[in-house]
Amino acid sequence: MPSLVQQLSAHRQLTALRAVVRCKAKSTVLREGPAAGDGPGAAWVAFLCPAHSEGLPEWPATATHADQDSMPCGSVLDFRPTEQLLQSHADLWLTPLTGVRPETYGGVWPDVLEQAERVVRERLEQEGDADEDGPLQSIVTMMWFACRAANEGDLMQAAVSLGYCETLAQSLEARPEDGLAPQ
Repeated sequence: MPSLVQQLSAHRQLTALRAVVRCKAKSTVLREGPAAGDGPGAAWVAFLCPAHSEGLPEWPATATHADQDSMPCGSVLDFRPTEQLLQSHADLWLTPLTGVRPETYGGVWPDVLEQAERVVRERLEQEGDADEDGPLQSIVTMMWFACRAANEGDLMQAAVSLGYCETLAQSLEARPEDGLAPQ
């Protein structure tokens, strides 16, 4: 018998594993995102602890299921197509961090990512004494990889780099250890 996650994914290919909440707790709730596209299966599945089970307004669920510590809180299995995945990154952390909006560039992702990388790099340069090994430097590095992949036409690889940036961006803002990802 297939597991609940297998049933919810409709055996589609996983496009991203994301960490959208900084929390050390284990999941007790599995939230199911809306159907992905016109086929069966959830767009995403989020694993959350009791404190975060209802606290993700950016991730509106269509159903909630019990879970027993199968993943850390904030883990998300994302099954959306690449364009939707990129838009989700923009909505959750890229635009709040950089001010760069995909619609300004007609959704041309290489242009969006190049401008966002430029903004983050300028922020790093303005801070001058920023930690060489700090999250901002790492975001600049990973944004460079994302830009390169997007310019080569590999938006899925760009999304992989952005997934790492998403995790790093959570540490840029001072907030409680179990705070939500940047809005």
